[in-house]
Amino acid sequence: MTVGPHAIVVLLLAAAVSGCDGHSTLSPTPPTPPVASPPPGSRAVQTESTLSGVVTEMTPDGPLPLAGVRLYCDACGWFGHAEMTTDATGVYHFGDGGIWLDATGLTPILLFKEGYDVLGASPGPFPWSTHVVKLVGETRFDFQLVRRE
Repeated sequence: MTVGPHAIVVLLLAAAVSGCDGHSTLSPTPPTPPVASPPPGSRAVQTESTLSGVVTEMTPDGPLPLAGVRLYCDACGWFGHAEMTTDATGVYHFGDGGIWLDATGLTPILLFKEGYDVLGASPGPFPWSTHVVKLVGETRFDFQLVRRE
């Protein structure tokens, strides 16, 4: 029997509210990024490439490091599907376990921080933004976010 994603959500919601007295101590969590599959016929191979950089927020005084930005790389890590959050200095790093690349070296990186938009990114799976990065060996790529008004 195949269980669809909607059935799983219903089961999780039922489990979460069963025995509930109407009060919740759970805080809302940010949405989980979608898991993508490689395109049919993909010839991706695991490489020793890395991707790192700094995420900043553009302010009137210039760029400032931005903590708490969630980044998701579907091709990163031993088995892919790596997610991380920037630290207090806005730094991120993917590549422990390598990065799976095809001949193009292009990989989409999904980013999310409540109340911000990613400069140069395409709208992704709501509310994540997608930015395609070309990876060659040890690649540094800095992202810039702007606060929504």
